[in-house]
Amino acid sequence: MKLFLKSEMQKLESEGQRAGISLGEMMEQAGAQLARAAIEKWGQPRGPVILLCGKGNNGGDGFVCARELAAMGAECTVILPHGSPGTDLAAAAFNKLPPQVRVLGPGTKAETALTAAWLVVDCVFGFGFRGELDEVSARYLRLANGLPCHRLSADLPSGVECDTGRVSPDTFRADLTAAFSGAKPAHMSYPAREFCGEVRICPVGIPPELIQSAETSGEVTGPEHLKALLHPIDVQAHKGSRGRLLMVCGSWGMAGACIMAARAALRCGVGLLDIVCGERVYPILAGAVPEAIFTILDGNGDSERLFASLRASTACVLGCGLGGGQDALIRQVLGTCPSPMVVDADGLNFCARTGFDLSAIPAPHVITPHPGEASRLLGRSVTQIQAGRIPAALELAGLTGGTALLKGAATVIARPDGRFAINSTGNPGMAKGGSGDVLSGIMGAFLSQGAEPFEAARAAAYLHGLAGDRCRDRLSARSMLPTDLPLEFSEIFKDFERD
Repeated sequence: MKLFLKSEMQKLESEGQRAGISLGEMMEQAGAQLARAAIEKWGQPRGPVILLCGKGNNGGDGFVCARELAAMGAECTVILPHGSPGTDLAAAAFNKLPPQVRVLGPGTKAETALTAAWLVVDCVFGFGFRGELDEVSARYLRLANGLPCHRLSADLPSGVECDTGRVSPDTFRADLTAAFSGAKPAHMSYPAREFCGEVRICPVGIPPELIQSAETSGEVTGPEHLKALLHPIDVQAHKGSRGRLLMVCGSWGMAGACIMAARAALRCGVGLLDIVCGERVYPILAGAVPEAIFTILDGNGDSERLFASLRASTACVLGCGLGGGQDALIRQVLGTCPSPMVVDADGLNFCARTGFDLSAIPAPHVITPHPGEASRLLGRSVTQIQAGRIPAALELAGLTGGTALLKGAATVIARPDGRFAINSTGNPGMAKGGSGDVLSGIMGAFLSQGAEPFEAARAAAYLHGLAGDRCRDRLSARSMLPTDLPLEFSEIFKDFERD
């Protein structure tokens, strides 16, 4: 599914106008779609409908909605927190309001009317909102959020930034959002996603072929992105043709991270798995992952053995459970690995601690920070990272010159050229230590088998989350474990092969 930035939606609307659909016609259809969405969701209004309408064209959508609902017998009141409409289109729609629709400016009467609402329709701001809500808007939206009523937003809840997913204090909390023409990044990315409620895509007259052909920077990852990597296995395949993955992971006290990543990679079909480890941890790993071969670092000729394994690999995963005291090893791998690489966990911590320039990595790469690791890489608080997850992921991609996968609810995968994807699978049951190691193993397997880093990252995130959703359904979010995730892969792959 495409995600339209503000500028991309404006371009689409312009193309719609060139195709013969005026902005006035789009406003009429948007308002009618709002009314239809309310009726389909909650039925015929059983109490007062209050429409909060701003000065722009989003307010005009609200005026049309009020007219439509009033024609169905609803008791409608339009509140103008900022006064009269400020655009010609909105003013034209305002002038068509029937006499039975009450209109109130800001003040005590408006606030009293709002408290009696059965339904509040938010049309204060549209996709052009940025920054912080003004005091007047915040007061009305805060009051609406505290009422025991239904809440509907036009396109985006007021207080949400379209492109970033950031929210202002007192942002409107919708139960349902009618997204006009297409989804926006904020509909899918937290924290904004929490304020949108259910999101319905509502057409407003732009020809479908224009929407289908429109180019967008963002999209939602779906099953098609995973299926694209699940090529039929050649009947003459052998272990050397199925990818050779090198894992520089695991240490004394954190061998489990390597084991989980390794098992995930093997379940994703990698032909040969080579694990770099020290003598002390080797017996643990060898007993847990008998399918792997090992490059054992014993202090004698380590560099030569490491470089030989790096040259032989078709992809590398660095960092899962690697622990401290491994700076020299990490620097060697980052600086000399010729094959595509996943940099996770202690690999990222090394870069943040030492200032290692991730853009200097010679090979294509994916970094996979959680919000805490992202905060250390970008020098901002976790709160700031989480407040704008899309821009944070894009900044990380630009910083590293590679793909950045920012973990968390609605994982964001970004490229340095500005393209990004938001993952649609996963659940809170995956918020347990080890889930990220499984994800790195999946990604390493896909890279080792020839997938391009961005494609590998978003397909891995989708598979990881889908396995998590199946575990939740089978075991419950509370009791599921990261080690359960790879056990779901076989059934998932069989389902995709049947399609």
